[in-house]
Amino acid sequence: MKHYVHNCRKQLILMTSALLMLLAGTAMGQQTSLLKGKVLDEKGEPLVGVTVLLNEPGRSDARGTTTDTDGFFTLNNLKAGTKYSFTFSYIGYEKQPINDFLINAGDNNSLLVRMKLESRSLNDAVVIGYGAQSKAKITGVISQVKGQELNRYNGSSFAQQLAGKAAGVIINDASAQPGSNPQIVIRGIGTLTAGRNPLIVVDGFPLSEGSSFNSINPQDIETMDILKDPSSAAIYGSRAANGVVLITTKKGKAEKMSVSLDAYTGIQQRSDNVEYVDAYQAAQYFTEARDWGYVSKNPANRSITDDRATRIAKGASLRELRLNYIQPWLDKQPGLTNTNWLNELFRNGVMSSYNIGISGGSARTNYYVSLNYFNQQGIVINNGLKRYSGTIKVDSRLSDKFDMGVSLNPSYNSQNFFDNSGNQSFDPIANMYIMYPMFSPYNADGSLAISQQIIANTPEDGALGENAVALALKIKNQRDFYRTFGNSYLAYQPIGGLTFKTLLGGDLVSNYFDFYNPSDVGGYRTAAPKPAVATETRDFNVSYLSENTITYNRQIKDHSIDLLVGYTFQKETGSRTFITGSGIADNNITNIGGASAFTASATRYAWTQASYLARAQYAYLNKYLFTATIRRDGSSRFGDDRKWGNFPSITGGWIISNESFFPKTNLITFAKIRGSWGQSGNNQIGNYGSQALVNADSYVYGSTLASGFAATTTPNPNLSWEVKTSTNVGLNLGLGSRFTVAADYYSSITKDLLLDVPVPEQSGFSSSIQNIGRIQNRGFELEASGTNINLGSVQWGFSGNIATNANKVLALAPGQSQIITGASSNFLTRVGGSIAELYGYNVTGVFKTEEQLNSTPKLAGTLLGDYIVEDLNGDGVIDLNDRKSFGTFNPKFTYGFSSNFAYKGLELSFSFVGIQGRKIWDTQLSNQEEAGEGFGVPNKYYFENRYHPVDNPDGFLAQPNLGNFSAARRLTRASNLFFKDADYLRLRNLQVAYNLPKMWTSAVKLSGARVYITANNLVTFTKFLGFNPDATSTDNVLTNGLSQANYPVAKSFIVGVNVNF
Repeated sequence: MKHYVHNCRKQLILMTSALLMLLAGTAMGQQTSLLKGKVLDEKGEPLVGVTVLLNEPGRSDARGTTTDTDGFFTLNNLKAGTKYSFTFSYIGYEKQPINDFLINAGDNNSLLVRMKLESRSLNDAVVIGYGAQSKAKITGVISQVKGQELNRYNGSSFAQQLAGKAAGVIINDASAQPGSNPQIVIRGIGTLTAGRNPLIVVDGFPLSEGSSFNSINPQDIETMDILKDPSSAAIYGSRAANGVVLITTKKGKAEKMSVSLDAYTGIQQRSDNVEYVDAYQAAQYFTEARDWGYVSKNPANRSITDDRATRIAKGASLRELRLNYIQPWLDKQPGLTNTNWLNELFRNGVMSSYNIGISGGSARTNYYVSLNYFNQQGIVINNGLKRYSGTIKVDSRLSDKFDMGVSLNPSYNSQNFFDNSGNQSFDPIANMYIMYPMFSPYNADGSLAISQQIIANTPEDGALGENAVALALKIKNQRDFYRTFGNSYLAYQPIGGLTFKTLLGGDLVSNYFDFYNPSDVGGYRTAAPKPAVATETRDFNVSYLSENTITYNRQIKDHSIDLLVGYTFQKETGSRTFITGSGIADNNITNIGGASAFTASATRYAWTQASYLARAQYAYLNKYLFTATIRRDGSSRFGDDRKWGNFPSITGGWIISNESFFPKTNLITFAKIRGSWGQSGNNQIGNYGSQALVNADSYVYGSTLASGFAATTTPNPNLSWEVKTSTNVGLNLGLGSRFTVAADYYSSITKDLLLDVPVPEQSGFSSSIQNIGRIQNRGFELEASGTNINLGSVQWGFSGNIATNANKVLALAPGQSQIITGASSNFLTRVGGSIAELYGYNVTGVFKTEEQLNSTPKLAGTLLGDYIVEDLNGDGVIDLNDRKSFGTFNPKFTYGFSSNFAYKGLELSFSFVGIQGRKIWDTQLSNQEEAGEGFGVPNKYYFENRYHPVDNPDGFLAQPNLGNFSAARRLTRASNLFFKDADYLRLRNLQVAYNLPKMWTSAVKLSGARVYITANNLVTFTKFLGFNPDATSTDNVLTNGLSQANYPVAKSFIVGVNVNF
């Protein structure tokens, strides 16, 4: 591969050199004048892709060019002393003629043009990957969200701000813990075992998959462009199958220096519907569970009135004995401990941000500098994020032919977090549901109460959970994250329309994790003191990018041509060291420095990718649009026989409204139909999946046990990326000068899925990773927007979207029809079905009489008060064949709506986001409601709806029974009762702002000042009773929808001010 890449690069350099020499020779042979100009909109912003036609005296034809991404254009070979006429045209703007412009001798001729808006809906420039294009000429599917819209939502991550803003884009706050990465899902999931992250590109630099979003200051973002269809994403080849998010940060403008200060502060709190019972209700519940657990096994010979000694004599287990210490609560004595553990563990967290941005420039150099400090206390105690970030961005026109620029983005994140995986020894949220409200987290002297519940419950084998507050306060999880990324470029434009550009970029990441679990706090079923443990993890990663492109755009009469060719090379290296320390004698030394025994491991990795890319865009008469793209990627991740792959796309569009036959009305002022086909890949398969890896192992040599190495994975020289083939058809409409509508239908098939396939046992392995299997995704998207709509003296704008997605598994491994996963075997991925369907029994009621119990098919071990399960196949036996699917975490459709109003200096804006048709298996809820075992603390929903023959004969949830740990109780955890609807409609953002009058601000030398009040996640309309309906606890696609006590989404109330100098 290295030899091949070297030869190709050598050929590219030779071709480029020859072309430069030819152009230089041509230029030297002509003594003509040069015109350089810039085209701006009404606000002074540069317009990209404006057609510039030159009408030369004595010629019947016209030649021309188009403006670049900064609005500049160049025309050469002009005769000095001659008057020329120009026509500037841009869809969405009125044509701008310039007549009789005199060209002087030399290269100092300049022209500044301001274009008047005709249709405000179609004028924006959209980033398309290695370039930009006007929205009207786009033939792919790209959703653009502007930074101003994003920053109405206050948060640490740009991904959180994206929720509900673009059709087909789902943001899942898998853990809303400060500093965590939300999941971004674009047009569904198209993989089973490979990564599902979209490619994030910041100012042209592709970040590695799984990169932290929190190093990017959201207030530095100018626009986000989301590439969703094959024609737009194929330019990124083997990394684009999950979609591409292009982030363009702010840059300076050719104007005097301006300073913007933005500061806000506020509080955050829980936004969920979780409610536990109090201590008196819990005492009743625990007693019912232990009493019925004792009686249900032999109702004829046992009674709930049997005392402790009698129960023991009749063979009662520990969990069938009453808890001695809860009698005062059963007697309802006033003034007893009644802890609300939700209130103890959660808090009102303070969130603050302080941002300064400085921008300005001259005719040749623009600059933008920003500094940001962000501090977010988590809504869980001892949990939060601090971020320090900066940006330096300079763009300079060195001469009429050379441009250069540099950007640098350093950041430092300090994060206090906790293990939110559901492990009750470390995760305070997971541990909280087994914390009895009869116990306080603190002793009378204010110190933490350690292991009191474990000690109290041990005699009767109750919930042996450690103080959740102590877990949060005493276990240290500290993460320090340093990152600096940026790039520099040099562009050379020898003649108008032709640009050579080289870009060098780098991304340096240092990640430090410090964990300490002290001896003076217990864990699940383990009372303190216990051995203390400390770990230290250090990651260091460096990625660099070399990118070289040639672009050429030309307007020839009615023909517009835009060409791109390029070569890119990216390499990443990384290392990790992991050290565990034990034998720690002093809890005051909260790191491995206090350890006396150590274990350590170290890993190293590297991957490289070389790519060739080309794109041709053609337009005729501003009516007929065509784009063809191809990228050829070579990657070190893939097998020796599959190092290279090609990713093509083609797309076409027809602007019908520019046809003479199209009716000229004020209703439909713009109409475009488009279609596309293309391929992209998913290379998130790990760095060494194609190679045979070895680990240290022992073997018998003669009669001696010797140390050696053994292969742990099978080599696969044919291992390659997953390939996604997509088609898309769409329609764009402009309604008047203010409204736009876009509709799209897409269908994609991902083939060569990575699956673990059985192999012959004589190979020494049981399975091998191979490219096999297919998945289909289909959906419909609709977006609508309106801008600058005048309602009297009120100005109104809005945007809305709705999208559907359905995935279908078309094939798995040969002879394989389904994959069943999950702790309760409750996730089904099957051919003909969807990915990770929630799979289990259909519960229809509760057994309430002996007659009913004896005459109805049931699961083995079922007792009175247990669940009735439907006999789906009617064979009279309840077994694994009576399970069915109940939906998936992938919603049937999503929607979002935003609106803003402005009246004089007052502004009101709000946005909603909605999910419909989603199912989730929340283990926290199932633990509280599942079989009514009486182990943990129930929520109020279960307590109020549990069956009891006397107190609640109409109850439809199982009767509490701590003594029955039968298969029946366990198996019904995977059933319709616990596959919860996770639909919601959330008021994502509400903001009221006031712009101070100019007469006030100018009096104190300000160019503007704005104050605002914001509420985020103010109201969520949902039936879901868990912490977070967006949460899925794992990156494993095959268990998508598994939630394990995930961190709640916070609602916040913010007050802020923005001041401009």
